[in-house]
Amino acid sequence: MASRAIFVFPPFRLDVANEQLWHDSNLLDLRPKTFEVLLYLVQNAQRLVTKRELLNSVWAGASVSDELLRGYIRELREALGDDAKKPRYIETVPTRGYRFLPWVNDESSVQTPLSELKPAKAPQELRVGILHSLTGTMASTESPVVDATLLAIEEINERGGILGREIQPVVIDGASDERAFARQAAALIAEAKVCAIFGCWTSASRKSVLPIVEQRDHLLIYPTQYEGMEQCSNIFYTGAAPNQQIIPAVSWTVGFLRKKRFFLVGWNSVYSRAANAIIRDEVEASGGEIVGEEYVLPDSTEVTRVVRTIAQTEPDLIFNSLVGDMNLFYTRLLRAAGITPEKIPTVYFSVGEIELQSLSAREIVGDYASWNYFQSLDRPENHAFVKRFRSRYGRQRVVADTMEAGYLGVHLWAQAAHAADPDDVAAIRRALANQSFEAPGGRVRIDAENQHTWKTMRLGRIVEGGQFEIVWSSEKAIRPEPYPGSRSPAAWKEFLNKLYKAWGGNWTKSQTAIPQVDDCDSAE
Repeated sequence: MASRAIFVFPPFRLDVANEQLWHDSNLLDLRPKTFEVLLYLVQNAQRLVTKRELLNSVWAGASVSDELLRGYIRELREALGDDAKKPRYIETVPTRGYRFLPWVNDESSVQTPLSELKPAKAPQELRVGILHSLTGTMASTESPVVDATLLAIEEINERGGILGREIQPVVIDGASDERAFARQAAALIAEAKVCAIFGCWTSASRKSVLPIVEQRDHLLIYPTQYEGMEQCSNIFYTGAAPNQQIIPAVSWTVGFLRKKRFFLVGWNSVYSRAANAIIRDEVEASGGEIVGEEYVLPDSTEVTRVVRTIAQTEPDLIFNSLVGDMNLFYTRLLRAAGITPEKIPTVYFSVGEIELQSLSAREIVGDYASWNYFQSLDRPENHAFVKRFRSRYGRQRVVADTMEAGYLGVHLWAQAAHAADPDDVAAIRRALANQSFEAPGGRVRIDAENQHTWKTMRLGRIVEGGQFEIVWSSEKAIRPEPYPGSRSPAAWKEFLNKLYKAWGGNWTKSQTAIPQVDDCDSAE
């Protein structure tokens, strides 16, 4: 990891120079060696640190017992308020070592209160917003997208910025809450005076921000693969549309894997519900069968029930649209029930290299994921991208699809800003429609009609080491089609409206009173 003075994993802040651990504004008392143990774990966040590695690093070859190390770990857990049985910070990997679980940011990547921002020094600075979850269930997935976005901004600034003006990023926490995303987007536009917003991961957060950017005639560049069924003149979509991820994956499992009976697992969000409706249409059109459809909540009893249902149903394959931390517990219970990739493989739509770091190899090798980009892609542009990212953030870091989409989105925007007035949001939107870029995953371009991105589609098989072996590729970029052809745009919009109304004006369903939303009469 790059040398940095301060590491942040909210609500904690590790001040290296002063050897201090802060909990918000409270200074916590740590012994020097305890601090060193924490620092090494934080510097190697998200990966397994063996006991021997930790002992050699902190005690420099001195003979130290495992029991002494466990004592320091207990001190850290007490300081962090952590529970060894249900860890949020330090996970014990039996007989092997420890893993620091939160994603760690440097201080420059953590939100600055908008009230403390100084007025922009135009024309020297050009302010942009970065709106992702730095806390909550989506933090481990979204925080790396912030890093990739910042890397692109640094690259552009190193080349002179936009027409000689430095890009100043304003990073704000969406806190894994769709309503917080809406509030923060409004504040970025009204208070921070940004000229573009890069952000959102879940479809729920994007749909909450959509009316904000529409009302203020502003600009959101959205980096995540999604369910489609949307086309907004104020949003440019650099992730995959359904025909660039979901639909080809279904065709591949039917045509290449010869699967016929499918089980759908998701969470009660607009993304999972809509993705599963698309999958159902495609499977039934191919002569296949959906033998089960379940929506997982972050509750042990609920997850156990879903896994038991899968075991009883015995499908040929599982399509999984769970996101973030929800995959961890579910996948472990699936394996505990004897459901392995050899018996019943899974195709993931939201699990990439980042999520694989939290799952052991024996749990995931042999399953598949559908994306446009994989870190293992053998292209000179990708090798250079991975090298630059690791040089900036650390050798142990990985890159994934949404990170690449966030990165290329900044470069497309910068090209448009060079061609237009950087302060004129409408002019940048017009210029964006004509942009293309040689991205790490291949050449991409914006479709002028629907503001989605032409992208190559790939399927990867999970292999040892937390990476993907690409087993199928479209080879050429696919034109994006936001509305799947199995239903009319009007029918898809009606489907979404039913979800929104059933969930009380939200794009995710709360943990109580979960209805089975019937979409049959919205299909044609």
